[in-house]
Amino acid sequence: MEKTKKIKLFIGLSYLLIVSLFLYFFFSKFSLQEITSYDFLRNYRSYLIELKNSNLFLVTISFLFLTVLWVFPFLGFGSPVALMGGFIFGKWIGTLVVVTGLSIGATFLYIYIWKLFF
Repeated sequence: MEKTKKIKLFIGLSYLLIVSLFLYFFFSKFSLQEITSYDFLRNYRSYLIELKNSNLFLVTISFLFLTVLWVFPFLGFGSPVALMGGFIFGKWIGTLVVVTGLSIGATFLYIYIWKLFF
């Protein structure tokens, strides 16, 4: 029982540390007013579309890996991933990539928790 408490504490603290570091570095590069402006979205949309068009396979595999990473160790919910997938890939390919990544991440999480407690 003591081992599971240490593991839970480690997972919780590492999650908070990772989220805090991400938010710190994100908001040190971008301000809140930049993120909410339409020009910011337009500029980065063209950048992401250009990146996707130059190498669709690499961007798809990277997005799939990051989606699995978002769900499995970080316990993230799917809404931001689904919005970003639709924004980058469009309706159909984005749906396929997001559902595949969320399913794989949830399966890994289920297997990990099963091995941890049973």
